[in-house]
Amino acid sequence: MNRFSFTYTASVILICCLGCLLSCSEDLLDINNDPNTSTQLALPNTLAFAQVSLVSNLLDVPNTNAGSFSRMWYTTAIRNYEQNQGTYSESWVNLYSRPLANLQAILDGSSEEDLGYRGIARLLKAYTFSVMVDLYGDVPYFEALNPEVTFPSVDQGEAIYADLLLQIDQGIQELSAASGSVQGDMIYGGDRSKWIKMGNTLKLKLYAQTRKENSINSVQGFNQLINADLISSASDDFQLKYGSQQTPNQNRHPLHVNHYNQATAYWMDNWTMANLLNDGTISGVTGRRVSYRTVEDPRLRYYLFRQVPGDGGGSVVTCAGGGCPIGLIGNGYLGRDAGDPSAFSNEGALIATFGVYPVGGLVDTDAPRTVMASDGTGRGVFPMLTSFMVKFLHAEMALTTATDGDPLALLTDAIGLSMEKVKNFGAEEMPSIVGSPYEMSSEAIAAYIADVQARYNATESEEEKLNIIMTEYQLALWGNGIEAYTNYRRTGYPDFAETSPVMGNPPYPQRFIIPVSELETNPSLADYSPDPFEPVFWSQP
Repeated sequence: MNRFSFTYTASVILICCLGCLLSCSEDLLDINNDPNTSTQLALPNTLAFAQVSLVSNLLDVPNTNAGSFSRMWYTTAIRNYEQNQGTYSESWVNLYSRPLANLQAILDGSSEEDLGYRGIARLLKAYTFSVMVDLYGDVPYFEALNPEVTFPSVDQGEAIYADLLLQIDQGIQELSAASGSVQGDMIYGGDRSKWIKMGNTLKLKLYAQTRKENSINSVQGFNQLINADLISSASDDFQLKYGSQQTPNQNRHPLHVNHYNQATAYWMDNWTMANLLNDGTISGVTGRRVSYRTVEDPRLRYYLFRQVPGDGGGSVVTCAGGGCPIGLIGNGYLGRDAGDPSAFSNEGALIATFGVYPVGGLVDTDAPRTVMASDGTGRGVFPMLTSFMVKFLHAEMALTTATDGDPLALLTDAIGLSMEKVKNFGAEEMPSIVGSPYEMSSEAIAAYIADVQARYNATESEEEKLNIIMTEYQLALWGNGIEAYTNYRRTGYPDFAETSPVMGNPPYPQRFIIPVSELETNPSLADYSPDPFEPVFWSQP
Protein backbone atom coordinates (compact mmCIF):
# COMPACT_ATOMS: atom_id res chain seq x y z
CA MET A 1 0.00 0.00 0.00
CA ASN A 2 1.33 3.42 -0.93
CA ARG A 3 1.87 5.43 2.22
CA PHE A 4 0.68 9.03 2.55
CA SER A 5 1.39 11.22 5.56
CA PHE A 6 -1.67 13.08 6.72
CA THR A 7 0.16 16.41 6.44
CA TYR A 8 0.49 15.78 2.72
CA THR A 9 -3.01 14.39 2.36
CA ALA A 10 -4.65 17.35 4.07
CA SER A 11 -2.68 19.84 1.99
CA VAL A 12 -3.71 18.38 -1.33
CA ILE A 13 -7.37 17.99 -0.42
CA LEU A 14 -8.14 21.68 -0.84
CA ILE A 15 -6.33 21.82 -4.16
CA CYS A 16 -8.00 18.87 -5.85
CA CYS A 17 -11.20 18.49 -3.92
CA LEU A 18 -13.33 21.16 -5.56
CA GLY A 19 -12.55 19.90 -9.04
CA CYS A 20 -13.50 16.37 -8.09
CA LEU A 21 -16.67 17.49 -6.36
CA LEU A 22 -17.80 19.58 -9.31
CA SER A 23 -17.84 16.39 -11.32
CA CYS A 24 -20.03 14.62 -8.78
CA SER A 25 -22.71 17.06 -7.60
CA GLU A 26 -24.56 20.05 -8.97
CA ASP A 27 -24.93 22.04 -5.75
CA LEU A 28 -21.72 21.60 -3.80
CA LEU A 29 -20.59 25.15 -4.50
CA ASP A 30 -22.97 26.14 -1.71
CA ILE A 31 -20.72 24.49 0.89
CA ASN A 32 -18.26 27.35 1.39
CA ASN A 33 -17.76 30.84 0.01
CA ASP A 34 -14.03 30.76 0.70
CA PRO A 35 -12.51 27.30 1.22
CA ASN A 36 -9.09 28.80 1.98
CA THR A 37 -9.97 30.79 5.10
CA SER A 38 -9.42 28.10 7.74
CA THR A 39 -8.90 24.43 8.46
CA GLN A 40 -12.41 24.35 9.92
CA LEU A 41 -13.91 25.27 6.54
CA ALA A 42 -11.95 22.44 4.90
CA LEU A 43 -13.99 19.81 6.72
CA PRO A 44 -17.00 19.98 4.34
CA ASN A 45 -14.77 19.48 1.30
CA THR A 46 -12.83 16.70 2.96
CA LEU A 47 -16.02 14.87 3.91
CA ALA A 48 -17.58 15.29 0.47
CA PHE A 49 -14.43 14.13 -1.29
CA ALA A 50 -14.21 11.06 0.96
CA GLN A 51 -17.81 10.10 0.22
CA VAL A 52 -17.52 10.52 -3.54
CA SER A 53 -14.19 8.75 -3.78
CA LEU A 54 -15.46 5.87 -1.63
CA VAL A 55 -18.47 5.18 -3.83
CA SER A 56 -16.62 5.79 -7.10
CA ASN A 57 -13.87 3.36 -6.13
CA LEU A 58 -16.31 0.70 -4.94
CA LEU A 59 -18.31 1.04 -8.17
CA ASP A 60 -15.20 0.42 -10.24
CA VAL A 61 -13.37 -2.93 -10.22
CA PRO A 62 -14.66 -4.20 -6.83
CA ASN A 63 -18.35 -3.94 -7.75
CA THR A 64 -17.77 -5.04 -11.35
CA ASN A 65 -15.97 -8.24 -10.34
CA ALA A 66 -18.18 -9.00 -7.34
CA GLY A 67 -21.25 -8.60 -9.53
CA SER A 68 -19.74 -10.95 -12.07
CA PHE A 69 -18.97 -13.53 -9.36
CA SER A 70 -22.57 -13.27 -8.12
CA ARG A 71 -24.16 -13.62 -11.57
CA MET A 72 -25.54 -10.11 -11.93
CA TRP A 73 -23.51 -9.52 -15.06
CA TYR A 74 -20.74 -11.03 -17.13
CA THR A 75 -17.32 -9.70 -18.08
CA THR A 76 -15.01 -11.20 -20.64
CA ALA A 77 -11.99 -10.35 -18.50
CA ILE A 78 -13.18 -12.46 -15.59
CA ARG A 79 -15.69 -14.85 -17.13
CA ASN A 80 -13.96 -17.86 -15.52
CA TYR A 81 -12.94 -16.01 -12.36
CA GLU A 82 -9.49 -15.18 -13.77
CA GLN A 83 -8.51 -12.71 -11.08
CA ASN A 84 -4.80 -12.37 -10.46
CA GLN A 85 -2.46 -10.46 -8.18
CA GLY A 86 -2.69 -7.39 -10.39
CA THR A 87 -6.46 -7.28 -10.72
CA TYR A 88 -7.08 -5.01 -7.75
CA SER A 89 -3.85 -2.99 -7.63
CA GLU A 90 -5.45 0.35 -8.47
CA SER A 91 -8.63 -0.04 -6.40
CA TRP A 92 -6.64 -1.26 -3.38
CA VAL A 93 -4.35 1.79 -3.40
CA ASN A 94 -7.22 4.16 -4.14
CA LEU A 95 -9.38 3.01 -1.23
CA TYR A 96 -6.57 3.53 1.26
CA SER A 97 -5.16 6.74 -0.20
CA ARG A 98 -8.42 8.54 -0.98
CA PRO A 99 -11.55 7.84 1.11
CA LEU A 100 -9.78 6.22 4.06
CA ALA A 101 -6.95 8.77 4.19
CA ASN A 102 -9.42 11.64 4.07
CA LEU A 103 -11.69 10.10 6.71
CA GLN A 104 -8.68 9.59 8.97
CA ALA A 105 -7.67 13.21 8.34
CA ILE A 106 -11.07 14.28 9.69
CA LEU A 107 -10.67 12.06 12.74
CA ASP A 108 -7.14 13.30 13.43
CA GLY A 109 -7.59 16.94 12.50
CA SER A 110 -11.03 17.86 13.82
CA SER A 111 -11.67 19.39 17.23
CA GLU A 112 -14.07 18.46 19.99
CA GLU A 113 -16.47 20.97 18.49
CA ASP A 114 -16.62 18.90 15.30
CA LEU A 115 -18.22 15.77 16.75
CA GLY A 116 -20.70 15.58 13.88
CA TYR A 117 -17.92 15.34 11.31
CA ARG A 118 -16.00 12.88 13.45
CA GLY A 119 -19.00 10.62 13.97
CA ILE A 120 -19.78 10.52 10.27
CA ALA A 121 -16.13 9.92 9.36
CA ARG A 122 -15.92 7.09 11.89
CA LEU A 123 -19.02 5.37 10.51
CA LEU A 124 -17.81 5.76 6.92
CA LYS A 125 -14.43 4.37 7.87
CA ALA A 126 -16.11 1.39 9.57
CA TYR A 127 -18.27 0.76 6.51
CA THR A 128 -15.26 0.94 4.18
CA PHE A 129 -13.17 -1.49 6.20
CA SER A 130 -16.11 -3.86 6.62
CA VAL A 131 -16.40 -4.04 2.83
CA MET A 132 -12.65 -4.59 2.48
CA VAL A 133 -12.80 -7.47 4.96
CA ASP A 134 -15.79 -8.91 3.12
CA LEU A 135 -13.86 -8.78 -0.15
CA TYR A 136 -10.27 -9.60 0.91
CA GLY A 137 -10.73 -11.45 4.20
CA ASP A 138 -7.64 -10.04 5.93
CA VAL A 139 -6.28 -6.53 5.33
CA PRO A 140 -4.00 -3.98 7.01
CA TYR A 141 -6.23 -2.18 9.53
CA PHE A 142 -4.89 -1.33 12.99
CA GLU A 143 -1.66 0.20 11.63
CA ALA A 144 -2.85 1.06 8.13
CA LEU A 145 -3.72 4.75 8.63
CA ASN A 146 -1.03 5.52 11.20
CA PRO A 147 1.44 7.98 9.59
CA GLU A 148 4.17 6.68 11.90
CA VAL A 149 3.89 3.15 10.47
CA THR A 150 5.43 2.86 7.03
CA PHE A 151 4.66 -0.82 6.49
CA PRO A 152 1.41 -1.88 8.20
CA SER A 153 0.88 -5.54 8.93
CA VAL A 154 -2.17 -7.49 7.86
CA ASP A 155 -4.90 -8.13 10.44
CA GLN A 156 -7.35 -11.00 10.71
CA GLY A 157 -10.87 -10.30 9.54
CA GLU A 158 -12.51 -11.35 12.82
CA ALA A 159 -10.29 -8.98 14.82
CA ILE A 160 -11.15 -6.14 12.46
CA TYR A 161 -14.87 -6.85 12.71
CA ALA A 162 -14.69 -6.87 16.51
CA ASP A 163 -13.07 -3.44 16.49
CA LEU A 164 -15.47 -2.10 13.87
CA LEU A 165 -18.37 -2.82 16.21
CA LEU A 166 -16.65 -0.66 18.84
CA GLN A 167 -15.92 2.08 16.30
CA ILE A 168 -19.55 2.14 15.23
CA ASP A 169 -20.65 2.58 18.85
CA GLN A 170 -18.20 5.46 19.26
CA GLY A 171 -19.36 7.08 16.05
CA ILE A 172 -22.98 6.92 17.19
CA GLN A 173 -22.01 8.42 20.56
CA GLU A 174 -20.20 11.28 18.83
CA LEU A 175 -23.18 11.98 16.61
CA SER A 176 -25.55 11.86 19.57
CA ALA A 177 -23.41 14.38 21.48
CA ALA A 178 -22.82 16.71 18.51
CA SER A 179 -24.55 20.06 18.29
CA GLY A 180 -23.01 21.96 15.39
CA SER A 181 -24.11 21.67 11.77
CA VAL A 182 -22.39 19.38 9.28
CA GLN A 183 -21.85 20.62 5.74
CA GLY A 184 -20.48 18.79 2.72
CA ASP A 185 -22.47 15.63 3.48
CA MET A 186 -23.59 14.37 0.09
CA ILE A 187 -25.42 11.35 1.52
CA TYR A 188 -27.69 12.65 4.29
CA GLY A 189 -27.25 16.40 4.03
CA GLY A 190 -25.84 16.62 7.54
CA ASP A 191 -28.84 14.90 9.18
CA ARG A 192 -27.24 13.27 12.21
CA SER A 193 -30.35 11.22 13.01
CA LYS A 194 -30.07 9.46 9.67
CA TRP A 195 -26.38 8.75 10.28
CA ILE A 196 -27.27 7.17 13.62
CA LYS A 197 -29.73 4.92 11.80
CA MET A 198 -26.97 4.08 9.33
CA GLY A 199 -24.61 3.17 12.18
CA ASN A 200 -27.15 0.91 13.86
CA THR A 201 -27.96 -0.74 10.54
CA LEU A 202 -24.31 -1.31 9.69
CA LYS A 203 -23.82 -2.93 13.07
CA LEU A 204 -26.91 -5.10 12.51
CA LYS A 205 -25.50 -6.22 9.15
CA LEU A 206 -22.16 -7.18 10.68
CA TYR A 207 -23.97 -9.30 13.26
CA ALA A 208 -26.02 -11.02 10.54
CA GLN A 209 -22.92 -11.73 8.48
CA THR A 210 -21.18 -13.40 11.42
CA ARG A 211 -24.06 -15.67 12.43
CA LYS A 212 -22.16 -18.81 11.38
CA GLU A 213 -18.98 -18.23 13.39
CA ASN A 214 -18.49 -17.85 17.13
CA SER A 215 -15.98 -15.04 17.71
CA ILE A 216 -18.84 -12.55 18.00
CA ASN A 217 -22.12 -13.18 19.85
CA SER A 218 -24.01 -12.36 16.69
CA VAL A 219 -27.49 -13.62 17.52
CA GLN A 220 -27.62 -11.77 20.83
CA GLY A 221 -26.25 -8.62 19.23
CA PHE A 222 -28.73 -8.84 16.35
CA ASN A 223 -31.65 -9.37 18.70
CA GLN A 224 -30.65 -6.39 20.81
CA LEU A 225 -30.51 -4.16 17.74
CA ILE A 226 -33.54 -5.26 15.76
CA ASN A 227 -35.82 -2.84 17.60
CA ALA A 228 -33.28 -0.01 17.59
CA ASP A 229 -33.38 3.10 15.41
CA LEU A 230 -32.62 1.48 12.03
CA ILE A 231 -32.96 2.38 8.37
CA SER A 232 -36.66 1.70 7.91
CA SER A 233 -37.70 3.59 4.79
CA ALA A 234 -36.19 4.60 1.46
CA SER A 235 -35.68 8.13 2.76
CA ASP A 236 -33.21 6.70 5.28
CA ASP A 237 -31.25 4.61 2.76
CA PHE A 238 -27.47 4.92 2.88
CA GLN A 239 -26.61 5.71 -0.72
CA LEU A 240 -24.91 8.32 -2.88
CA LYS A 241 -26.96 9.92 -5.64
CA TYR A 242 -25.13 11.11 -8.72
CA GLY A 243 -25.96 14.16 -10.84
CA SER A 244 -27.13 14.63 -14.42
CA GLN A 245 -24.32 16.77 -15.79
CA GLN A 246 -22.24 15.57 -18.74
CA THR A 247 -20.22 18.68 -19.59
CA PRO A 248 -17.99 20.37 -18.71
CA ASN A 249 -17.63 17.95 -15.79
CA GLN A 250 -19.13 14.46 -15.89
CA ASN A 251 -21.07 13.63 -12.73
CA ARG A 252 -23.43 10.88 -13.89
CA HIS A 253 -23.54 7.39 -12.43
CA PRO A 254 -20.46 5.50 -13.69
CA LEU A 255 -22.55 2.61 -15.05
CA HIS A 256 -24.71 5.05 -17.00
CA VAL A 257 -21.60 6.69 -18.43
CA ASN A 258 -20.14 3.31 -19.33
CA HIS A 259 -23.19 1.66 -20.87
CA TYR A 260 -24.99 4.61 -22.42
CA ASN A 261 -21.79 5.67 -24.15
CA GLN A 262 -21.49 2.21 -25.73
CA ALA A 263 -18.25 1.61 -23.86
CA THR A 264 -19.64 -1.35 -21.95
CA ALA A 265 -17.22 -3.97 -20.71
CA TYR A 266 -19.86 -6.40 -19.56
CA TRP A 267 -23.13 -8.08 -20.43
CA MET A 268 -26.18 -8.94 -18.31
CA ASP A 269 -26.01 -12.46 -16.88
CA ASN A 270 -28.62 -14.90 -18.18
CA TRP A 271 -29.36 -16.20 -14.67
CA THR A 272 -30.49 -12.75 -13.55
CA MET A 273 -32.54 -12.10 -16.68
CA ALA A 274 -34.23 -15.51 -16.43
CA ASN A 275 -35.13 -14.81 -12.80
CA LEU A 276 -36.69 -11.50 -13.78
CA LEU A 277 -38.60 -12.89 -16.76
CA ASN A 278 -39.77 -16.06 -14.97
CA ASP A 279 -41.10 -17.38 -18.28
CA GLY A 280 -39.93 -20.96 -17.93
CA THR A 281 -36.44 -20.38 -19.33
CA ILE A 282 -34.51 -23.66 -19.42
CA SER A 283 -30.80 -23.72 -18.70
CA GLY A 284 -28.85 -24.92 -21.69
CA VAL A 285 -26.35 -26.42 -19.25
CA THR A 286 -28.61 -28.32 -16.84
CA GLY A 287 -31.86 -28.67 -18.81
CA ARG A 288 -33.73 -27.36 -15.76
CA ARG A 289 -35.87 -24.28 -15.21
CA VAL A 290 -33.66 -21.44 -14.06
CA SER A 291 -36.33 -19.78 -11.93
CA TYR A 292 -38.80 -21.24 -9.43
CA ARG A 293 -41.30 -18.43 -10.13
CA THR A 294 -43.96 -18.14 -12.85
CA VAL A 295 -44.81 -14.41 -12.60
CA GLU A 296 -42.76 -11.75 -14.34
CA ASP A 297 -40.84 -9.50 -11.96
CA PRO A 298 -42.38 -5.98 -12.08
CA ARG A 299 -38.87 -4.54 -11.75
CA LEU A 300 -37.77 -6.10 -15.06
CA ARG A 301 -38.42 -3.03 -17.23
CA TYR A 302 -36.81 -0.76 -14.65
CA TYR A 303 -33.71 -2.96 -14.26
CA LEU A 304 -33.07 -3.81 -17.93
CA PHE A 305 -33.40 -2.05 -21.26
CA ARG A 306 -33.42 -3.98 -24.54
CA GLN A 307 -31.56 -2.50 -27.48
CA VAL A 308 -32.88 -4.96 -30.09
CA PRO A 309 -36.34 -6.45 -30.68
CA GLY A 310 -36.79 -10.21 -30.69
CA ASP A 311 -33.72 -11.68 -32.36
CA GLY A 312 -32.41 -8.31 -33.49
CA GLY A 313 -33.39 -8.81 -37.13
CA GLY A 314 -31.36 -12.01 -37.31
CA SER A 315 -28.29 -10.43 -35.76
CA VAL A 316 -28.40 -12.68 -32.69
CA VAL A 317 -29.34 -16.30 -32.06
CA THR A 318 -32.94 -17.02 -31.08
CA CYS A 319 -34.17 -19.44 -28.42
CA ALA A 320 -36.27 -21.51 -30.81
CA GLY A 321 -36.65 -25.01 -29.43
CA GLY A 322 -36.55 -24.00 -25.77
CA GLY A 323 -32.91 -24.00 -24.70
CA CYS A 324 -30.66 -20.94 -24.86
CA PRO A 325 -27.16 -22.33 -24.35
CA ILE A 326 -25.42 -19.15 -25.45
CA GLY A 327 -26.28 -15.49 -25.34
CA LEU A 328 -29.99 -14.91 -25.76
CA ILE A 329 -32.69 -15.55 -23.17
CA GLY A 330 -35.28 -14.50 -25.74
CA ASN A 331 -37.30 -11.48 -26.83
CA GLY A 332 -34.28 -9.20 -27.14
CA TYR A 333 -32.61 -10.09 -23.85
CA LEU A 334 -29.11 -10.69 -25.14
CA GLY A 335 -26.64 -11.47 -22.37
CA ARG A 336 -24.24 -14.27 -21.50
CA ASP A 337 -23.91 -17.33 -19.31
CA ALA A 338 -21.03 -17.21 -16.85
CA GLY A 339 -17.96 -18.80 -18.42
CA ASP A 340 -19.30 -18.37 -21.96
CA PRO A 341 -16.31 -17.58 -24.22
CA SER A 342 -18.33 -16.28 -27.17
CA ALA A 343 -18.82 -12.60 -26.28
CA PHE A 344 -17.47 -9.99 -28.68
CA SER A 345 -16.79 -6.30 -28.12
CA ASN A 346 -18.89 -5.27 -31.13
CA GLU A 347 -22.08 -6.46 -29.43
CA GLY A 348 -22.44 -3.24 -27.41
CA ALA A 349 -25.40 -2.01 -29.48
CA LEU A 350 -27.18 -5.38 -29.27
CA ILE A 351 -26.94 -6.49 -25.65
CA ALA A 352 -29.52 -5.81 -22.97
CA THR A 353 -28.25 -2.99 -20.79
CA PHE A 354 -29.12 -1.16 -17.57
CA GLY A 355 -32.54 0.45 -17.28
CA VAL A 356 -33.60 3.34 -15.09
CA TYR A 357 -32.71 1.72 -11.74
CA PRO A 358 -30.15 2.19 -10.31
CA VAL A 359 -28.13 4.05 -12.98
CA GLY A 360 -30.61 6.69 -14.17
CA GLY A 361 -31.18 5.16 -17.60
CA LEU A 362 -34.45 4.32 -19.36
CA VAL A 363 -37.53 2.26 -18.58
CA ASP A 364 -38.11 -0.40 -21.23
CA THR A 365 -41.36 0.50 -23.01
CA ASP A 366 -41.20 -2.13 -25.75
CA ALA A 367 -39.39 0.34 -28.00
CA PRO A 368 -35.87 -1.12 -28.18
CA ARG A 369 -33.10 1.03 -29.65
CA THR A 370 -29.42 1.65 -29.21
CA VAL A 371 -29.02 3.79 -26.10
CA MET A 372 -27.06 7.03 -26.22
CA ALA A 373 -25.36 9.25 -23.66
CA SER A 374 -28.31 11.65 -23.82
CA ASP A 375 -30.81 8.96 -22.78
CA GLY A 376 -31.98 9.09 -19.19
CA THR A 377 -30.72 11.41 -16.50
CA GLY A 378 -27.69 9.51 -15.21
CA ARG A 379 -28.80 10.46 -11.69
CA GLY A 380 -28.25 6.97 -10.42
CA VAL A 381 -27.57 5.69 -6.92
CA PHE A 382 -25.29 3.14 -5.31
CA PRO A 383 -27.45 1.59 -2.54
CA MET A 384 -25.10 0.52 0.25
CA LEU A 385 -27.50 0.00 3.18
CA THR A 386 -31.25 0.10 2.64
CA SER A 387 -34.53 -0.61 4.40
CA PHE A 388 -35.11 -3.71 2.29
CA MET A 389 -31.70 -5.07 3.28
CA VAL A 390 -32.72 -4.85 6.93
CA LYS A 391 -35.81 -6.96 6.27
CA PHE A 392 -33.97 -9.55 4.18
CA LEU A 393 -31.29 -9.95 6.86
CA HIS A 394 -33.97 -10.26 9.54
CA ALA A 395 -35.72 -12.94 7.46
CA GLU A 396 -32.46 -14.87 7.13
CA MET A 397 -31.73 -14.62 10.86
CA ALA A 398 -35.31 -15.57 11.83
CA LEU A 399 -35.10 -18.67 9.63
CA THR A 400 -31.63 -19.84 10.65
CA THR A 401 -31.17 -18.70 14.27
CA ALA A 402 -33.06 -18.08 17.49
CA THR A 403 -34.16 -14.65 16.30
CA ASP A 404 -37.79 -13.64 16.68
CA GLY A 405 -39.85 -12.99 13.60
CA ASP A 406 -41.78 -14.77 10.85
CA PRO A 407 -39.35 -15.33 7.96
CA LEU A 408 -42.07 -15.26 5.30
CA ALA A 409 -43.65 -12.07 6.65
CA LEU A 410 -40.23 -10.43 6.75
CA LEU A 411 -39.45 -11.68 3.23
CA THR A 412 -42.75 -10.21 2.04
CA ASP A 413 -41.93 -6.86 3.63
CA ALA A 414 -38.45 -6.90 2.10
CA ILE A 415 -39.73 -7.49 -1.43
CA GLY A 416 -42.38 -4.82 -0.98
CA LEU A 417 -39.80 -2.25 0.13
CA SER A 418 -37.59 -3.07 -2.85
CA MET A 419 -40.51 -2.76 -5.26
CA GLU A 420 -41.52 0.58 -3.75
CA LYS A 421 -37.97 1.93 -3.98
CA VAL A 422 -37.57 0.94 -7.63
CA LYS A 423 -41.01 2.22 -8.64
CA ASN A 424 -40.51 5.59 -6.96
CA PHE A 425 -37.02 5.93 -8.41
CA GLY A 426 -38.39 5.31 -11.91
CA ALA A 427 -41.13 7.87 -11.44
CA GLU A 428 -38.60 10.45 -10.28
CA GLU A 429 -36.08 9.91 -13.07
CA MET A 430 -38.51 9.14 -15.91
CA PRO A 431 -41.80 10.88 -15.06
CA SER A 432 -43.37 9.91 -18.40
CA ILE A 433 -43.67 6.35 -17.13
CA VAL A 434 -46.21 7.34 -14.48
CA GLY A 435 -49.70 6.23 -15.48
CA SER A 436 -48.44 4.38 -18.55
CA PRO A 437 -48.93 0.64 -19.19
CA TYR A 438 -45.25 0.16 -18.36
CA GLU A 439 -45.35 1.59 -14.85
CA MET A 440 -45.04 -0.95 -12.05
CA SER A 441 -48.62 -1.55 -10.91
CA SER A 442 -49.82 -2.51 -7.45
CA GLU A 443 -51.54 -5.51 -9.00
CA ALA A 444 -48.32 -6.75 -10.63
CA ILE A 445 -46.39 -6.33 -7.40
CA ALA A 446 -49.07 -8.19 -5.43
CA ALA A 447 -49.11 -11.03 -7.98
CA TYR A 448 -45.34 -11.40 -7.81
CA ILE A 449 -45.28 -11.44 -4.01
CA ALA A 450 -48.13 -13.97 -3.93
CA ASP A 451 -46.17 -16.23 -6.28
CA VAL A 452 -43.08 -16.04 -4.04
CA GLN A 453 -45.20 -16.75 -0.95
CA ALA A 454 -46.74 -19.80 -2.63
CA ARG A 455 -43.32 -21.15 -3.60
CA TYR A 456 -42.00 -20.55 -0.08
CA ASN A 457 -44.95 -22.33 1.54
CA ALA A 458 -44.56 -25.24 -0.86
CA THR A 459 -40.99 -25.90 0.27
CA GLU A 460 -40.25 -28.21 3.17
CA SER A 461 -36.61 -27.78 4.12
CA GLU A 462 -34.87 -24.82 5.71
CA GLU A 463 -32.31 -24.87 2.89
CA GLU A 464 -35.01 -24.50 0.22
CA LYS A 465 -36.57 -21.62 2.12
CA LEU A 466 -33.16 -19.98 2.56
CA ASN A 467 -32.59 -20.26 -1.19
CA ILE A 468 -35.80 -18.34 -1.82
CA ILE A 469 -34.91 -15.63 0.69
CA MET A 470 -31.42 -15.16 -0.72
CA THR A 471 -32.56 -15.32 -4.35
CA GLU A 472 -35.11 -12.59 -3.71
CA TYR A 473 -32.47 -10.63 -1.78
CA GLN A 474 -30.09 -10.86 -4.71
CA LEU A 475 -32.68 -9.58 -7.18
CA ALA A 476 -33.44 -6.64 -4.89
CA LEU A 477 -29.71 -5.83 -4.72
CA TRP A 478 -29.54 -5.09 -8.45
CA GLY A 479 -26.55 -2.82 -9.00
CA ASN A 480 -24.72 -3.73 -5.80
CA GLY A 481 -22.65 -6.77 -6.67
CA ILE A 482 -20.53 -6.48 -3.52
CA GLU A 483 -23.40 -7.33 -1.17
CA ALA A 484 -24.59 -10.09 -3.49
CA TYR A 485 -21.12 -11.65 -3.53
CA THR A 486 -20.97 -11.51 0.26
CA ASN A 487 -24.40 -13.09 0.62
CA TYR A 488 -23.61 -15.94 -1.73
CA ARG A 489 -20.37 -16.86 0.02
CA ARG A 490 -22.04 -16.66 3.43
CA THR A 491 -25.12 -18.75 2.61
CA GLY A 492 -24.33 -20.70 -0.57
CA TYR A 493 -27.46 -19.26 -2.19
CA PRO A 494 -28.91 -18.53 -4.76
CA ASP A 495 -28.34 -22.05 -6.03
CA PHE A 496 -26.39 -21.22 -9.17
CA ALA A 497 -24.81 -24.66 -9.27
CA GLU A 498 -28.21 -26.31 -9.66
CA THR A 499 -29.93 -23.82 -11.94
CA SER A 500 -27.21 -22.22 -14.07
CA PRO A 501 -23.65 -23.41 -13.40
CA VAL A 502 -20.64 -21.65 -14.81
CA MET A 503 -19.40 -23.09 -18.09
CA GLY A 504 -16.19 -25.03 -17.55
CA ASN A 505 -16.88 -25.26 -13.79
CA PRO A 506 -13.83 -23.26 -12.60
CA PRO A 507 -13.11 -23.09 -8.83
CA TYR A 508 -15.10 -20.32 -7.16
CA PRO A 509 -13.12 -17.43 -5.62
CA GLN A 510 -13.89 -16.97 -1.94
CA ARG A 511 -12.08 -13.64 -1.71
CA PHE A 512 -10.27 -11.01 -3.72
CA ILE A 513 -6.49 -11.24 -4.05
CA ILE A 514 -4.35 -8.66 -2.28
CA PRO A 515 -2.32 -7.12 -5.12
CA VAL A 516 1.24 -8.19 -5.67
CA SER A 517 2.32 -4.54 -5.54
CA GLU A 518 1.37 -4.53 -1.86
CA LEU A 519 2.93 -7.90 -1.11
CA GLU A 520 6.23 -7.03 -2.78
CA THR A 521 6.65 -3.54 -1.35
CA ASN A 522 5.45 -4.13 2.20
CA PRO A 523 8.01 -6.17 4.22
CA SER A 524 5.38 -6.79 6.91
CA LEU A 525 3.53 -8.98 4.42
CA ALA A 526 6.56 -10.95 3.26
CA ASP A 527 5.25 -14.14 4.86
CA TYR A 528 1.60 -13.55 3.99
CA SER A 529 0.31 -15.73 1.16
CA PRO A 530 -3.34 -14.92 0.39
CA ASP A 531 -5.37 -17.85 -0.88
CA PRO A 532 -8.31 -16.75 -3.07
CA PHE A 533 -10.09 -20.02 -2.33
CA GLU A 534 -9.93 -19.76 1.46
CA PRO A 535 -13.34 -18.71 2.84
CA VAL A 536 -13.64 -15.41 4.70
CA PHE A 537 -13.98 -15.92 8.46
CA TRP A 538 -17.72 -15.21 8.61
CA SER A 539 -18.57 -18.06 6.23
CA GLN A 540 -16.94 -20.68 8.46
CA PRO A 541 -18.87 -22.28 11.36
